[in-house]
Amino acid sequence: MPAIRICDVIQFHSPLSGGIKRYVTDKARFFETRRDVDHCVIVPGAEDRLEILGRSRFYAVRSLPMVGAVGYRLLLSRWKILNILRQEKPHIVEIGDPYYSAWVALQYAEGMGIPAVAYYHSDFPRALDRTLKKFLGPTTARLMSFYIHGYLGALYRRMDAVIAASWRGREALRRLGVRNVRVIPLGVDLGVFRPRKERDEIRRHLGVCATEQLILYVGRLAREKNVTRLVPMMDRLIRQGFPVVLIIVGDGELRKKLHRAASRRPYIRMLPYCRSMETLAGLYSAADLCVYPGMSETFGYVAVEAQACGTRVVVVDGGGAEETVAGEEPSFRARSSSADDLAHAAAEALSVREPEEMRWARHQRIARLFPWHRTFEQLVALYGEMIENRRMRHAA
Repeated sequence: MPAIRICDVIQFHSPLSGGIKRYVTDKARFFETRRDVDHCVIVPGAEDRLEILGRSRFYAVRSLPMVGAVGYRLLLSRWKILNILRQEKPHIVEIGDPYYSAWVALQYAEGMGIPAVAYYHSDFPRALDRTLKKFLGPTTARLMSFYIHGYLGALYRRMDAVIAASWRGREALRRLGVRNVRVIPLGVDLGVFRPRKERDEIRRHLGVCATEQLILYVGRLAREKNVTRLVPMMDRLIRQGFPVVLIIVGDGELRKKLHRAASRRPYIRMLPYCRSMETLAGLYSAADLCVYPGMSETFGYVAVEAQACGTRVVVVDGGGAEETVAGEEPSFRARSSSADDLAHAAAEALSVREPEEMRWARHQRIARLFPWHRTFEQLVALYGEMIENRRMRHAA
């Protein structure tokens, strides 16, 4: 049987990006083991370039930088995207974002009579609604939201299927009038993300004393991630007498602002974006707590990775990452993303003494719920189903 040819078209991919880049990189790593799949990816880049990862081909299309988003570029070259698609001749196209490149890929798929699926990686309506309300006021925000929601619904309803990583994401799509939604949770490579025996050594290397408790944030340093609220959260914990250190790992438009705040607080430290999964797993393992303050998540890669390394996680109720702590006992959730609520949840978590066996129990729970092979096996099965459905309709 010939291999299924799959092409991912992704706008939000950069050398410094997080969850979406991890998804497509993990997909390529998984497909190394699959001879029944042929995989390519189209992303924006500083120059036109072809890179090989395993058996997957990554086409970078020269694109202009995106204003206000460090590392991101606008994938706008219609003819370059189409040329790659015509060269690769995919059996199915997967679209990662609802922007211009999505329409180019969708129109190609419709013209060639092949299925197009979308992965709902970001909760765009909630993120945009909050931004519009903040900068334009509630009345204008409601008007703009109406058109934005209509735009998103119009795009996703034309897909053969839309994939959500959580039931919350499915409900967000349902509110847009999208019915052809499949829930396929993301997963992590448990061979990499596991508790590390060298935990104490990593902590010493980070300059964390044996008497200090280490809190970790990993992710984009962007407004929608609420990362600046970790600074007053730490101030509150210090005033309460907790011997805590916060290490912020990542890059983004808020890096300079956070660096200024950290320079005045010895209990907050900054590390650059981490490209190595092994190094990242070591950081997770070294931490006593990982705080995930985002409010517009569709899954929560960081929360799952941290737990797979044995580390407790604080998520925000209603933030979108709650399903990643399902079954955790006790689980620690902030009532909101305010500094007070984050500090309260962190204090609760850090007050609970945790033996080493609990870290391994947490890893085992993630292994049951979020193994990466299940994600990509389900995706390949969905691709096959969509391709077969399209063939049957053509044959009818």
